[in-house]
Amino acid sequence: MVIKRFEVYLLKIRLIVLRACLAGLAAAFFSSGAISANRREEPQSATIAFFDVPDLPARIDEPKLRKIDQGFVLDCAVANRSSEQLLGLRLIMLVVDHSGKLRSRINWTEESELPSYSIKAFAFHPIMKGELRSTDQFYLGIDEVIGQETIWRAVGAEKALRAYSRGQPDVMPEVRILANKFDPRTNAIVLPIRRY
Repeated sequence: MVIKRFEVYLLKIRLIVLRACLAGLAAAFFSSGAISANRREEPQSATIAFFDVPDLPARIDEPKLRKIDQGFVLDCAVANRSSEQLLGLRLIMLVVDHSGKLRSRINWTEESELPSYSIKAFAFHPIMKGELRSTDQFYLGIDEVIGQETIWRAVGAEKALRAYSRGQPDVMPEVRILANKFDPRTNAIVLPIRRY
């Protein structure tokens, strides 16, 4: 009789331990589900493929697009591979759907002062309309680089970027170099010559 009571007592203890374990597992499962749900709500950043034109003095590294309340931010690093200080960039970005169809094209200019032969992190602000889909692919290129003395313009940048988005990286735009007559240059001060 005592043995039977002891067995019933052990069985009750096992049931209590089993319930406690199940309650702990259920709590852990539901709390990890809540964490996963919170992670999904955080803004995700999309990776962007950058099309580098070696004849341009600027290169963009690790571009990522993220959504904020006021629009979109393009986080990246810009490298200046020239001996001239850079003042700004004119950028072009293509949004392509999963089938390869062009959804939109964005052109915009950003101030990006950068000393010669240096690299710096920037947060650019493309003006994008509409919602982005999770299947969208992004392609970024430089249309124009504005230096203190020079402007480098990639003629046919959009066509080359579109070819790049289709898997044809060998289509390169022609780079034209012009004198920058618009932006002030600190070393361009000319003193008047006095004649006696």
